Amino acid sequence: MAPPKDLFGPGNAVIALRALSERRLEIEATVRAKCAGGDLQVATKVAADGSFSAEGSSSQTPAPGDKVKTTYQLAGTFTGERSVEGTLSATLEFSSDSAESKTCKTGEIAFSARRPNGDLGDRDVRPRARYFGVTAQRSTGPRRPIVLRLSSDRRRISRALFGEQVKCSDDKRSIGIEAPRTNVAIDSKGRVSDHETDKIDNGATFTYIDDQFTATLGRDGAKGTFSLSDRTVDKATGNVIQSCRSGTIRWTAAP
Repeated sequence: MAPPKDLFGPGNAVIALRALSERRLEIEATVRAKCAGGDLQVATKVAADGSFSAEGSSSQTPAPGDKVKTTYQLAGTFTGERSVEGTLSATLEFSSDSAESKTCKTGEIAFSARRPNGDLGDRDVRPRARYFGVTAQRSTGPRRPIVLRLSSDRRRISRALFGEQVKCSDDKRSIGIEAPRTNVAIDSKGRVSDHETDKIDNGATFTYIDDQFTATLGRDGAKGTFSLSDRTVDKATGNVIQSCRSGTIRWTAAP
């Protein structure tokens, strides 16, 4: 679910699921608590009644000298051929070479997931309040998730979040959660276009950001694209130290 206030605040998660043969299920999620955020990659099985559950822990190194251990519990049920409802909770332990260790909890997070089919439906009919979907980018398991929440009058995307990956000039890949601007207007044809540029002062360097997001919404679904790019430039010399980009990535979502 998209968070109510900030970009991706404590007590929120973005989750994607991939159903395989023999009732196997792969789950990828990013969760946030007050002191840290963690990424989960889970493999489990679906019971005959459509339910599933898993618990365990995973660790990441979000920055040199930092470590996050995420201990999680999740459970859910397939409520239809294309829909899932469930809950997820996690305890995150943050440790660092340069800061005090911290432990925090997400609390119980209710989640929903839908399997989009790319249909838009009648654009003249009032669109749905929320859309759940996946992007064309895949990690080791499911395709990465995207969620959109519309304003009460259905004239704006009040919040959107999507999992993303960029490839950088040093051949490394970076993953994260990205968002277009809040309250982006939807035009009379159900279309959205957001282009953001920014310049971040890092001290000795500048980072120039160029992100684009598009969407077309209808009664039965939504689809669109995003592209992310940034370049970090040395202030003294003007040389580009590093550049990263995602390319143009397609996504689909369903209510």
